[in-house]
Amino acid sequence: MLKIIFMTLIFGIIFAGEIPQLVRKREMKELVVFSLLALIGLALSILMVIRSFI
Repeated sequence: MLKIIFMTLIFGIIFAGEIPQLVRKREMKELVVFSLLALIGLALSILMVIRSFI
């Protein structure tokens, strides 16, 4: 459980660093693609962690 929280925190830090820059530059397409790929990466990472508990 702690691994999932830690991983979510790391992804949150990455989001917090990248999203304001993309919004400031008004790069909405890049923001959508970045968000989509990052969320897919987060989901796959969580699934890998859950699988290691089994």
